[in-house]
Amino acid sequence: MKLLSFLPFLGKTQKPVVRKQQFLAQKISRRYCFTAVTLFALQSVVAVAGAIDLVIPDLPSPIPFEFGRAIHLGLADLWPLIGTMGMVYYFITAELDREIYSPPLARWQYWIVVLFSLAIFTSLSFKIGNGREFLEGLPVLYMGICISLAFATYNLLRTLFMVKNNITPAAAIMTVGIIFLLLLLLPNTIFYSNPIADEATKFWVVHLWEEMAFELTSAGFIATFYVVSGLADRAKIEKWLYLEASLAVIGGLYGTGHHYYWIGFPAAWLAIGFLVSIVEVIPVGLLAHMTYTGLKSKKIRSRREKLTLWLVLSSLFYHITGASLLGLLISIPWINLYMHGTYVTSGHAHLALFGSLGFVVLAGCYYILSRGSEPTLKGYKSGVLAVILLNVGLLSMASALLTAGLKETYLWRYLGMDFEQVRLQLNLYLFIRAFGGTIFALGDLFLFWLIYKTWKQTSH
Repeated sequence: MKLLSFLPFLGKTQKPVVRKQQFLAQKISRRYCFTAVTLFALQSVVAVAGAIDLVIPDLPSPIPFEFGRAIHLGLADLWPLIGTMGMVYYFITAELDREIYSPPLARWQYWIVVLFSLAIFTSLSFKIGNGREFLEGLPVLYMGICISLAFATYNLLRTLFMVKNNITPAAAIMTVGIIFLLLLLLPNTIFYSNPIADEATKFWVVHLWEEMAFELTSAGFIATFYVVSGLADRAKIEKWLYLEASLAVIGGLYGTGHHYYWIGFPAAWLAIGFLVSIVEVIPVGLLAHMTYTGLKSKKIRSRREKLTLWLVLSSLFYHITGASLLGLLISIPWINLYMHGTYVTSGHAHLALFGSLGFVVLAGCYYILSRGSEPTLKGYKSGVLAVILLNVGLLSMASALLTAGLKETYLWRYLGMDFEQVRLQLNLYLFIRAFGGTIFALGDLFLFWLIYKTWKQTSH
């Protein structure tokens, strides 16, 4: 009975609303955040279905595996993008303590990004795509996403221009992150007959969105949250923010080099990608030390801030282990030669996505949607249970993928066995991946239900 009391669908999970949003931009940001959390819940269900379909291909499915995978990857790109848009609007107004330049433009931007995102998923469901891995939607639909990002860029730059003497580092860096999201996606709306140019521009989204543009927006949120919660003073966190922004841009631009070699670039890019990837470990290490110091000196009493912190700490753990250290390891040229394109890459991608981005966006969305309320003890325990399930599921998935990847590397790349024979020997690990995905999806749905009830509680 005690365990059941943790579940979010039993009893009240929120205390009554005590205050309303201050700015229109912060109210509008709630739309973005709730949509992002909803798409995240959908992504986990799609991912589990795809993982099961991979190991039991005879199960009836309305969508072929390749298109289901395309929808999963599209969701992995677009739900964090939508959530980030909301987070940037919310925290920039909080940082500057003023309204954005044009709230109506932010509303139009929301409907545009949602419309074109749904158009991408719908077209893929009807088996309409371009076959370009990770960006399988029709290029014209990605142009709609670019229009939405262009509106955001204009809105944010005009906002900063109005307060040019009082711009904070967090506000500026989040704006730069949005600009990079636009600039890196825009070339992908063009058709390239040269396959090297096509692959290179694709990695500007696949790799650089996560390891540069989203790094900047996430860093701005973390800096603001640490100041508000008392985990770090503003002067200290802003020094870290400058370092993080500089190294994210340098590391992102050149660290992508270990991908370039495999699409026709000179071999020197393997070494460049590895050497520059080393610098990406520095800021996340400093953030971990700052977090440890802050938690030693500050006891957070707000359950809302505690639950947000659980998500931020989850992000920090995977950012260090899965994104930085594992990413650095597999970018070593002699290792990359054997492991690139195996399940090791897939395991790294899952950990890196939630380390540098996924858990941070969930933290920001929860923080925004719960403003004006405080979780009850039961609601807080439900949230913690959801975070635990998410972590157990993610670790299970990643461990299974990494183990499968190591075996795949040894048998296929080193011993030279036939790929189909090797593939049959990986089914056990792929079953474990599907089981871990189910646990992850359960935690996702628990968290979604908690956030949904919070959103309903604070929506008036």
